[in-house]
Amino acid sequence: MVSSKTQHKSKRQQKLEQKQSLSKSFIHSTQTPFRVAERNFKSRLPPPNFDNVIDFYNIDGSNDEIKSKVVKIELKIELGEDDAEKENMFGDCNELKGEKEFVKGERRIAYIVKDLPGFIFIPNPFTPKAQKNIIKRCLRDFARYPNKSNLDTHYVLPKEGLWNLHERIINGELNGSNSRCVIPLKAFVTERESFYEKESDIKQEITQKECPQELLIEKDYREKEEKEEKAEPLPSSGVPILSPSQLIKKLRWITLGYQYHWPTKTYHLDKRLPFPRDIESLTTSVVKSINGIKFCTKETNEDNEKQYFVNDYDHEKWKPEAGVVNYYQLKDNIMAHVDKSEINMEAPLISFSFGHTCIFLIGGPTREIAPIALYLRSGDISIMCGPCRTNFHGVPRILEGTLPKYLEPNYGDDPEWKIYGDFMSSSRINVNVRQVF
Repeated sequence: MVSSKTQHKSKRQQKLEQKQSLSKSFIHSTQTPFRVAERNFKSRLPPPNFDNVIDFYNIDGSNDEIKSKVVKIELKIELGEDDAEKENMFGDCNELKGEKEFVKGERRIAYIVKDLPGFIFIPNPFTPKAQKNIIKRCLRDFARYPNKSNLDTHYVLPKEGLWNLHERIINGELNGSNSRCVIPLKAFVTERESFYEKESDIKQEITQKECPQELLIEKDYREKEEKEEKAEPLPSSGVPILSPSQLIKKLRWITLGYQYHWPTKTYHLDKRLPFPRDIESLTTSVVKSINGIKFCTKETNEDNEKQYFVNDYDHEKWKPEAGVVNYYQLKDNIMAHVDKSEINMEAPLISFSFGHTCIFLIGGPTREIAPIALYLRSGDISIMCGPCRTNFHGVPRILEGTLPKYLEPNYGDDPEWKIYGDFMSSSRINVNVRQVF
């Protein structure tokens, strides 16, 4: 039976709709399993199917398939245990005031997924105060000179950092009409050599004097790189001129340590900046905690024996040398990709999540392998090591309305948090750290 709505359409319109429908069916049928999963979670209408998303905080309430995949394990050391005599970057549990009751040993809990050998999940070991401190660092300290960001291509950013300028405007220290509050476009700057480039060279000279031994190791790679021209994207005159408060919402990434060249997906070995010590401390604790972890990936193989994965990366060799801080807005996503720019692919890739919950997809070495979906909440740590290090992964969706209460703008007695909380009310921050050599 033809609907009345269809009857009123011309034959040409009906044929066009039929052609579009067949085209969509063909596209969907030729898509990889990873792309199909991405489309599911990006969909607004119809809403996504979340039935098989792993929730590590509610394994008991999950379906039998998820229960059979997830195994609870114990870390080798409790996170922050080595930092007892200095500041604990995960936060002092004694300072908690009812937000979350920690018990001794809770920071030794982790999970693995049988189908993902090398993937380790650590549920939020941070106190709310510790999370806030890292978020502040990501916005106030990391997103500024000399670290490069996605905004550097088109804008002449203030040396004090875009966030600090935004904060001064919000606090009334600067009037929005002040000339300092106008962010110029690089396309209209007459002197092409910015002082970022001049001072970055000076910073590199200091780093070279501090790390002569490491520079010898990197010499061959540097010589090879010198022969390869790495052109930076040209600034555009067509991008909008925005206020600092508008532009801060356009921030998508900054690079730590070795600066990254996104067009060629390689590192600038001549642009190495000192790695933040607090993030180094965090990742070192994590690498120590997973050293030597062994777990069964398959109950039987061809010889009727169990198969195991052992994380045998020597934690004493761990040295964080590069990192990316991603700043997501609620509608943002990152498509399936593999992080393989590092010369040392045996070292783990460590990732910290803050703010809104996201859907994280992780599959295999090709997009033809259907990915496993899981929730990453604020404070969660995900680690990719061993065979998992070269698996495709991505974030197809940020879940609105999932910001923890303790990160809301007016929560707690921290007067400076409101500005950060306003930003986090529509954002998610991810810090991922790698060892290059």
